[in-house]
Amino acid sequence: MNGSVIIDLLNKRDETALVYIKQSCGAGITDIAYNILKNREDAEEVLSDTLLAVWNNVPPDAPVNFPGYVYKTARNIALHAYRKNHSKKRGAVTVRIDELAECISGGDVEDRIEERRLASLIDGFLSTLDADSRRIFLGRYFYNMEYKQIAEKYGMGLSRVKMSVKRTKEKLKEFLTKEGY
Repeated sequence: MNGSVIIDLLNKRDETALVYIKQSCGAGITDIAYNILKNREDAEEVLSDTLLAVWNNVPPDAPVNFPGYVYKTARNIALHAYRKNHSKKRGAVTVRIDELAECISGGDVEDRIEERRLASLIDGFLSTLDADSRRIFLGRYFYNMEYKQIAEKYGMGLSRVKMSVKRTKEKLKEFLTKEGY
């Protein structure tokens, strides 16, 4: 089922939209949440919370890339749950975001990453990458995957994945520096 049909169902407040979202995006939502939270029960809770958030926010939101919207919503919910569960200690999620600190000067990285301009710049940067580099980078920093998971998922060598992340971070740093970050 495509996103525009699901959005139409959500606009009509038809609950079958939630069934379609769960069928088409449920596994991805759960994977994203599990990669962040490392707990299946918490990941299932993120799935439920994501469905509720999409139900409550689509109308008035009308996302162009519906699956992307759903996955971003799930990621934000999982990150919020992670921070709530680990408020006194820094874990893998924060460390992964901090890996990008060398690309972004000044301020707290987590606060800066939420800024719309930075998000827009990163989106623009990602559109300049070849498909493999983009998938690897998103796997690492959006889906919070381990290098080994990325290598297995895309049938690549571990060293290729690590080198791709390193080179992409260098390109991102150069790109953001040119853009004033």
